[in-house]
Amino acid sequence: MATKLISSSGRVTAYLPNLRAAVQHFRGFASYDKYVEKEDIEPESRSRNLGVFGPGDKRFPLPGKIGVNVNNKIKAPPPPTPHSTSPQDLFKTHIPEERHSVVIEQLINQAIEYDEEFLPEPEPNPMELLECVAQPCPQTLRRDVQELFPSRDMSKSSLTVITISHRTSHDMSGWSQDVEEEREGLLAAFIKGAGDICEALNSCGFWADFIDPSCGKPYLSNHTNSTFFETDERYRKLGFEIEDLGCCKVISHHLWGTHAYVGSLFTTAPMDHPLIALMTLTKTPPTPGVRSKGQGDSSLCQTVEEGQDN
Repeated sequence: MATKLISSSGRVTAYLPNLRAAVQHFRGFASYDKYVEKEDIEPESRSRNLGVFGPGDKRFPLPGKIGVNVNNKIKAPPPPTPHSTSPQDLFKTHIPEERHSVVIEQLINQAIEYDEEFLPEPEPNPMELLECVAQPCPQTLRRDVQELFPSRDMSKSSLTVITISHRTSHDMSGWSQDVEEEREGLLAAFIKGAGDICEALNSCGFWADFIDPSCGKPYLSNHTNSTFFETDERYRKLGFEIEDLGCCKVISHHLWGTHAYVGSLFTTAPMDHPLIALMTLTKTPPTPGVRSKGQGDSSLCQTVEEGQDN
């Protein structure tokens, strides 16, 4: 497994087969799935969950689950175990969260030590339809972002922008019934996936919201008159081009041109946090352009270290 992590002013880019692969990464860092499958529950646990219909406990035969102390003896509580821990040692003991942070920090430091000269250039293969880019919010864009989210003070926290670009089958610079249907399908998929990503980020203690491409306004935050449409000139600051066709404008991707559908997400998760820095851990890739049987939609990621162009 090889990965290239970013510098403090760089970007993290991942090429994925679909938006679900990106959602799975963020859910992996969050306590998202806490339920237990029914087949994993012990038989005794299942019987206890039956409540009044389950088998009774023979130790408590009376109504209200009251038992009888036959020996009529009350055991004295055990004497407290003497501790030799001094007050100074209490500050040296690591709590579980601190130990977890140390392990993650060691993982990042070891990954940075990999020789970047031997890593291939990040070029998506034909099976990859999604580009996910995380980068620090440019300073020239922060004031505009503040207007999008007036209820939050963006100047007192880190701010990361995650742009999600989906390669489309049709050219988005024109209009047809097929283009309209593809856009509607991608809009629904983006809103569902971006909402799941924001939920995972929130469960990790970070604020997150995304822009609804259909109206250009924040989806989760309070209403505002400010907008950020996908054809907004400010997308140039995030690495896109805006083409003026005379009658309308269209966003252009650096790889797919106008065959792209773009959405954006904002979060206070910093770039050096594992949630962002490890977003593009690579897996063993198949032969470019060939999908083996049974591979399905397994995520295939590549990373890139880019300087921020602003």
